[in-house]
Amino acid sequence: MALGANPNEYHLVAFDPGGTIGWAHLALDVRAFSRPEHKALDCVVNWKCGEFSGSEHEQLTTATKLMRYARFGAMPYVNPTDVVSRTDVISEDFELMQTIGGDNLLSPVRCNAVLAWEANKLAIKLELQRRSMRTNVTPERLTRAGFDSPMNRGGRWTKTGRGKDAFAAMQHAIVWIRRVKTKSLSKPWKLSDGQTANAYWDCACERGRRCDLVHLRD
Repeated sequence: MALGANPNEYHLVAFDPGGTIGWAHLALDVRAFSRPEHKALDCVVNWKCGEFSGSEHEQLTTATKLMRYARFGAMPYVNPTDVVSRTDVISEDFELMQTIGGDNLLSPVRCNAVLAWEANKLAIKLELQRRSMRTNVTPERLTRAGFDSPMNRGGRWTKTGRGKDAFAAMQHAIVWIRRVKTKSLSKPWKLSDGQTANAYWDCACERGRRCDLVHLRD
């Protein structure tokens, strides 16, 4: 069974492109977003991160395979009839901040263009997130949240050298999950025991686990 086959799982694929593509893939139980008292990071079912090596073409080929690996579908609080898993794909937006030119200067632009094209073929919109949004996610915060780097001895996260791009991808992933959590507080999520006929809405109210949505917020 593929990682994304569970109808109550949310998947996030995050990229940090350019030179070396850092990546992170997190799967969460969607109940992370169904009630305000549920802490999103406590609902992480599985996660991995790393860096793709090789030529830019080879890295993008592998990145595309990662996107395909997840089961893509409409957002549970948008689609009123189907119970499907949701997968978001995000990448760091390009900001001209570096002073060194060369072949890698516009690599993030090229990578994002290809990732957006490949995501579109999977009926997914590639979302871009500003670099500045991830800076508050420090190595210490990742460690306290239970995430240890798989790329360095002792699980240490690093901002330089090997593992820095995987760290950046994880930073973006945590920020995006927080944004989804904030958005979910005013919208219901559809849950299922595996059969569409048994699906029900669970929302951010405090009226119990099964909700009739008569009080749905705007």
